[in-house]
Amino acid sequence: MGRIRLGGQFFALLSLLLGGFQEADAQSPRAPRKVDAENGDPSSDARFRVRPTRPRHRGPEIFYCETADTSCRTTQESFSLTELRDLHVFVVWPGVTGQHVQTMEFFLPDGSMYSSKKTQFIIGGVATFTAMTRASRDEVSPLPPARHLIADANRVHSQGIPSLLMKNRGDSSILTVLPVGGTYITQRNLSGIWRVRVLLDDRLALESTFTLTPRPEPDKAEHGTGR
Repeated sequence: MGRIRLGGQFFALLSLLLGGFQEADAQSPRAPRKVDAENGDPSSDARFRVRPTRPRHRGPEIFYCETADTSCRTTQESFSLTELRDLHVFVVWPGVTGQHVQTMEFFLPDGSMYSSKKTQFIIGGVATFTAMTRASRDEVSPLPPARHLIADANRVHSQGIPSLLMKNRGDSSILTVLPVGGTYITQRNLSGIWRVRVLLDDRLALESTFTLTPRPEPDKAEHGTGR
């Protein structure tokens, strides 16, 4: 009987000690948990930490106008063959500097290529570019093939366009003119969705589309009465 009582007192004392340790642990302030970077363990600090936003690199943009002025910039992509004389296509090159060649390819609604126009330009040194082109004309060595077909964006052009290199909202833009009125386009009434591919130094930069709405067909009844 003495041993049983002694064992019971021992277990009662052990229970009191364990209860005291748990209560002290509950009342003591806990240290904040640190974020485990490898396992992605979330904490209050990690959840509310705001990461600084990085500036996104803006790519080239394209827009279409009926006039040769960048102030006409809109989202218009549909034009009437009856009213359109020339389609002015602007490509904006944010962050691009130095000398480059832009190639613009126009594809008919049936998918075949209609024309390809190349424009050489330099941003950040027109004087150097002019001197370089003048020096190239004085050289005896032959020029690259079809060099005369490449328009110079930094020189004065006809049709009242002082330069094909312009500024639009602080970025440099290149203008390409697609004649429409009185051309094969209106003669054949080539309406529909046209596709445009833009390359910079022979590398594809962007693709886009525009729509040419057809001209109204002449009234057959009028032709019948005129006979």
